[in-house]
Amino acid sequence: MLNLSTVVADFESLLRRTIPENIEIQMGLDQKLGHVKADPGQIKQVLLNLAVNARDAMPEGGKLTIETRNAELDEEYANAHDPVVPGDCVMLAVTDTGTGIETEILSRIFEPFFTTKKPGEGTGLGLATTYGIVKQSDGYI
Repeated sequence: MLNLSTVVADFESLLRRTIPENIEIQMGLDQKLGHVKADPGQIKQVLLNLAVNARDAMPEGGKLTIETRNAELDEEYANAHDPVVPGDCVMLAVTDTGTGIETEILSRIFEPFFTTKKPGEGTGLGLATTYGIVKQSDGYI
């Protein structure tokens, strides 16, 4: 059982060394966050994968925001986001001001080895690995 805010805070120094200075990093970490059952090393891998994708989407700079908070998912939200179930949860949100994902490839982003990068720029495993870790931890992405 762990507190995602603590894991993110512990990871921040490595994150700042990985992300170039032209990208502003903002943290919004809830200090009264509920606990989740997850491996802290895997959560750091998720953060790194998402941060690297964000970095690549903002070659001219921008803002990367990482937030944690307690949330309650209602019946309406759960019905619109199958297989989410309603109830209390802990949210880890990673957002950026990058170029975004084209609608026509959105359905493929979690496929292993799918990438929009040129040869030698990446494996296409970052989002697939992130998806697997989140699902293994009984989470939703």
